[in-house]
Amino acid sequence: MANTPYFIYLDTKIIGAVKQTITFFEHGVFSRGNTTILVKKYKHKSAKIIERALIKASLNYHFVNAAYLDRLTEGVIFYPFNAQSNCRAVANRKLTHIFITHGESNKITSVKPITRIYDHVITAGKAGVDRFLSHKIFSQYDVDTGRIIPMGDTFIGKTGLDCTGKGTPVIFYAPTWEGGIEQENYSSLAHINQVVATILQLSEYYQVKHVAIRPHLNTGHRRPEYHNFLLRIIESLQAKSLKLVLFKPYLNFSFAQEWKLKRRDVVFKTNFSEFSAVVGLCDISAMETQLLNENIYYYLFCSEEYKQYLLTLKNSEYYQNNALIFDCGELIPSQELENFQHLKSYLIDSNFSEIPISERLRFLLTNLIMS
Repeated sequence: MANTPYFIYLDTKIIGAVKQTITFFEHGVFSRGNTTILVKKYKHKSAKIIERALIKASLNYHFVNAAYLDRLTEGVIFYPFNAQSNCRAVANRKLTHIFITHGESNKITSVKPITRIYDHVITAGKAGVDRFLSHKIFSQYDVDTGRIIPMGDTFIGKTGLDCTGKGTPVIFYAPTWEGGIEQENYSSLAHINQVVATILQLSEYYQVKHVAIRPHLNTGHRRPEYHNFLLRIIESLQAKSLKLVLFKPYLNFSFAQEWKLKRRDVVFKTNFSEFSAVVGLCDISAMETQLLNENIYYYLFCSEEYKQYLLTLKNSEYYQNNALIFDCGELIPSQELENFQHLKSYLIDSNFSEIPISERLRFLLTNLIMS
């Protein structure tokens, strides 16, 4: 297995998707030495931006078409995103095709029927398996024969925060983006007053003045006004004398907007390793699984309809008080640690925790060959 070539296939014009893929290398999941990123070739201005990002990250890559994919004779192709051309890529049966996702969440995009095309699908834990079964994407036979494989926190990503408790205490707000279509919009950014009021209440409750904000890197891609929503939240919190720290790599503010914020003592950071979250705020997104994995107690913004859906899931007691309905109700700070741990165990399989993250792919593929 040591000489098996690895490929990651990307069909995207969104630079944020490429940046998300690069984090797999930064976290040690994939090795630069034996992994090549295959990017679907488009005559689009994004191609040059994507190429610059891959070069900067020192990654091997090729821009490819269907004929290139057909010529591959061995290896494993990993797919972080579902895309129409993935159907064409999996037609090459000389390779093994594994869907890894780019995070684990309760978004409807996690259970699209296209997921059936792959040889194997990775999920973080039992919750992912149950999600596929309940939406009839896979059958119990698929589970029993190893087509769906829980791999714990291997592919869920990281917040970037200090997890030792030694960093500067912060309230951590990580909103998702507005989604590719309106039906997939889970973002809290449009609910400015509620977000600001919630952060202010938590600031008083925890006696913490620093707020670290990490928006999704696709924010504003479909609806540019979401940049302005984020800006208004930042300005409102700053006006209340809170100390704002922003994750610069995921921001798309203009030079003038950034300059204005800096003049108001808003801090821009390229990493959050010097900060520890006393509490987190997120939306329906993969960030929730990261917060659970890093033992960061959190509240989740969502619609009333989606809260009712969450409460139908197994081990969902945590959502009763910690899922905040958009523009409705008031936050009541609590510490339901038992329910937190139940939800974490359900979402994230712990069997891989003793295996170094750099060894997990080899372990996975060795077991697939033996099964």
